[in-house]
Amino acid sequence: MPRVYIVEDNLHLLEDSLLCLKAQGINCYGAANAKELHSLMIEKLPDVLILDWMLPDEDGLAIAQRLRADEQTQHIGIVFLTARGRLDDRITGLEFADSYHTKPIDYRELTAVINSISRRITTKALTTLESTWQLHAKKLEVHSPTGRVLTLSHREFITLQILTQNHGSAISAKQIIEAWGEDWVLFERNRMELLLSRLRSKIKAINSDQSNPIRSIRNQGYQLAISIEIFE
Repeated sequence: MPRVYIVEDNLHLLEDSLLCLKAQGINCYGAANAKELHSLMIEKLPDVLILDWMLPDEDGLAIAQRLRADEQTQHIGIVFLTARGRLDDRITGLEFADSYHTKPIDYRELTAVINSISRRITTKALTTLESTWQLHAKKLEVHSPTGRVLTLSHREFITLQILTQNHGSAISAKQIIEAWGEDWVLFERNRMELLLSRLRSKIKAINSDQSNPIRSIRNQGYQLAISIEIFE
């Protein structure tokens, strides 16, 4: 069941909306302004957001723009439910929202909109998951977007794990060696270089575009060039 947040500054309308949607079996929560929405989203992100345009502290369009610009929230389904019905408003709103409706609305229709958006989000999430690199901790495996599987040694797994957890940043040789549980001073650097070379070759072999998955950053260390999801 999708988790739905409704943002509406008219408290009577907000209460009616919550009652009607709950009667339709929707798991929904209300906020009277952007500040209350922020508090709800800190606790847990919604699947779908029903958003009024005209709010007392931050207008709904600004909220939608901000959510779409943030990687952590850009997946949320957004529905504008507002008194603003001009064509220009609809066009502007639909740049950031999945659906746009004017008040009043039949709650059976709103329920259908919520369920439709929720299905699209779920399908997109599954498709995205299937098309990404995956690192499986228990099996010590890395899965390519095309479904090819590579079994890793313990040190290879630790190396990919630390690079994945710091994606976009350079990780030093010292950090990698210490993540293996070895002494940075005593451990032979060429042994680490050999392992990284083998790991690069293995991943490159199952990479569809044959690109180098681990880059050497001069005077900084190593950086992962692919995005990987970690699974237990």
